[in-house]
Amino acid sequence: MRASAKSYERAGMMLIAAAVVVVVLFLLRDVSAAVYRAVVPHTADLPGIGLIADIALLVLVALFAVLAARMWRTRSRHLGDLLMGGFGVVVAYALSEVVKSFVSEDRPCRVQLTLPDCPAAGDWSFPSNHTVIAVGLATAIVLATERMLSTLQRGLVAALAVLIALARVQQGVHYPHDVLAGAVLGAAVTVAVVVMLVPWARGRARALGRRPRAQEPAAENPAADVDA
Repeated sequence: MRASAKSYERAGMMLIAAAVVVVVLFLLRDVSAAVYRAVVPHTADLPGIGLIADIALLVLVALFAVLAARMWRTRSRHLGDLLMGGFGVVVAYALSEVVKSFVSEDRPCRVQLTLPDCPAAGDWSFPSNHTVIAVGLATAIVLATERMLSTLQRGLVAALAVLIALARVQQGVHYPHDVLAGAVLGAAVTVAVVVMLVPWARGRARALGRRPRAQEPAAENPAADVDA
């Protein structure tokens, strides 16, 4: 009970810190807009720039699914960690949608520049959902695969999330503060959910692992009772 209280306290502190950082980033939106105007006119027309973030995000989703399937096959005790991280990504995305609706920041490709591939009006800019999902997935994967992936491999997963965030700015559909806020939300909420729920998930996994043997009826064939 005491360990659970500490977990909730740590998670709460992380979420409060993330909220403060997100507010500060939004207050610095004028600086962010200046960076946007300096960068995007040189990058928005690059060939394939609009596809980079979408393709990279699909790669992250596919990697998450492959790792989950591999952990399931090998009965890895870290499967719960990965799945709780995935649930954290869902929570982070839902929270980012709430923030988007509350802030209602217009896309920079409509306010700062006029770009042809700009999302429709009402599809708000702050924070970046692509970045929330990408950083959340990368965080979930990195936390759950310390013994499965090398340091280099986990670094490449993190780099893929960074690439997605940069591509969204270079494409012109987000300000820098949008993707920074999305990264903070994605990482902080995912970590907070993992901190809160992984101890519970591991406890449930141990209980379920013991239950079949405890409730297993006596075998009719004595030879089948031998536990290899």
